[in-house]
Amino acid sequence: MSEQPPRKKSDKPTRLEKKESPEGNRRELDRELDRLEARIEEVRVLFEQHFIDVLPQPPTKAQAEIVREIKRLLKAPFKIAATRFRLRTLIHRYQTYNTYWERVQKLREEGKYSRDVFKAELREKMLEDARREESKLGRAEKGIRQLYDTYENAMKKAGGNNSRMDFDAFKSSLMKKAKLLKEKHGVKKLNYKVVLKDGKVVIKASSKS
Repeated sequence: MSEQPPRKKSDKPTRLEKKESPEGNRRELDRELDRLEARIEEVRVLFEQHFIDVLPQPPTKAQAEIVREIKRLLKAPFKIAATRFRLRTLIHRYQTYNTYWERVQKLREEGKYSRDVFKAELREKMLEDARREESKLGRAEKGIRQLYDTYENAMKKAGGNNSRMDFDAFKSSLMKKAKLLKEKHGVKKLNYKVVLKDGKVVIKASSKS
């Protein structure tokens, strides 16, 4: 049997690859994405300060760090659909910002861009982001995520076994039950609450007035 070639230095496992527990892996990935999102927002603010001449130079170093982080995360074992979706969303957000930054930089170099124009576009973009965040799909996804976190915390306090809990499975099960309840009782909207019943943590649904 031939020997396996030695592992290259560049092939050194990342913190994400070292995680063995699926739940621990998901939590670490979520923390990594939280840090990436924070970095993207930080660079966005720095670019805005640069465009109104508060900062003399664009934050190119911080921008390069984001690119390296994205490349690293793309190699991570994202096995959970919700986590993969969040990564793609963050990458798309960064790419959108980057395209905008490049356009503004070019116009500034050509002397065709003013601070007043930038401020007006910035206000419009903030309104657009707010509308998107408040969209029906965004609110629904956020609500399910909050319900999942509440359920998970309740399970821990009750001493339940939640080592195999998965957001995608939770979401799928909730949507199936919601569909059945709506068809059975003829309601359009439901409210959900995490309750303790007969010593077990359950999701209680009720019609929304």
